Amino acid sequence: MIARRSPGAALRGLLPLVALPILLFSTGAFPTLDPEEILAPTASSGPAGEAARLARPLVNAIVGAFHRNANITETLLGHGLDREQVLRMVQDSMPVYNLAKIVAGRPYWVDVTADGGELRMFRYPLDEERYLTVYRQQDRYVPEIKRFPFETKVELVSGTIKDSLIGAVTASGEQERLALDLAEVFMWDIDFYTDPQPGDTYRLLVEKKYLGGKCVSYGAILAARFTNQGRDFTAFRFECRPGVSEYFDWNGTALKKSFLKSPLKYARVTSRFSPARMHPILRIVRPHPGVDYAAPAGTPVVAVGSGRVISAGSTSQGGKMVRIRHAGGYETYYLHLMRVAVHPGAEVSQGQLIGYVGSTGLSTGPHLDFRITQHGRFVNPAKVIFPPSPPVPADSFARFASLRDPLHLALETAASVSAE
Repeated sequence: MIARRSPGAALRGLLPLVALPILLFSTGAFPTLDPEEILAPTASSGPAGEAARLARPLVNAIVGAFHRNANITETLLGHGLDREQVLRMVQDSMPVYNLAKIVAGRPYWVDVTADGGELRMFRYPLDEERYLTVYRQQDRYVPEIKRFPFETKVELVSGTIKDSLIGAVTASGEQERLALDLAEVFMWDIDFYTDPQPGDTYRLLVEKKYLGGKCVSYGAILAARFTNQGRDFTAFRFECRPGVSEYFDWNGTALKKSFLKSPLKYARVTSRFSPARMHPILRIVRPHPGVDYAAPAGTPVVAVGSGRVISAGSTSQGGKMVRIRHAGGYETYYLHLMRVAVHPGAEVSQGQLIGYVGSTGLSTGPHLDFRITQHGRFVNPAKVIFPPSPPVPADSFARFASLRDPLHLALETAASVSAE
């Protein structure tokens, strides 16, 4: 069972930011599994449960990660386990989970008896919320899919940017993932490759998931404020429709817009929109009607808005390029790709993968040249203002305000408040 408090209950125990260690497996994605606390088969409490616990044989724990192209049988046999036991465990697991679907790089835990090497338990995380446990029961193996028993707390995280958002977040003891999650909240208003400046600040209320008293992962960002060059951007998470959460400002205006501010999650701007720039290869001055983002070759490139792919292929100077037509007379161009992931005529959605950063065409190194036209005329991607999605509906605004107000108070004062 997941030990989870409501945002309101969690906010009552809100504390200022403390640098918390994140204990994750080397993949950085899955909690550490403790067989005694959360993974052993449920035993009765009291003397009977204690007797059963003491009767269990001593075990040795094996921890590993699946290699590329490896399978479950070969991997476990590599630890010296008995083939018959391994095959039986895999077969008995089939009704619950097919272990032929293991994912390369994902961790696993195995318990074997200290005396005879008998396979007693196998554990494997299916995702960040669930894990598979298979334990020995007499002459058979019993598979179960369980949920990590997280305790979710809401905590305040804040900081000041010196060089980058990721640098500021990690300097406060948090993980890079939190910086990326925060960037996604404001990605329609702030281009985190070009806009942030030293001295910019951020404050956010985020769910942190604890296991055994240790923070192991992040949940949703419930509210956030980012001050960019003296201008405040505020976001509150709200569910207008069942199961669909979005971010809105104080007035209920949606942060989500028809276009993202950037087609890359993280990169460095090397050249901006300019009417006259010295071309680095041709050595002539000519307009540069886009923004260049330097990023490692193979970095995913996404569509900034929904639309139809007009062209996708090789060009003489732009190399491999994708061109997308959007509503409102807009078209976007993605140049110098290493590989194209869409085809002409395809309908794409905002944030969908369309290619990978490369250095094809007239290029001095891996980067993305991103361009926008409106009614056939190139416009500066950094200055285009796109319309937002629908606001909080009028019949839901009172409910939105009842959640917004205590979150705003907590953001401003870190006070213990109720969001209920």
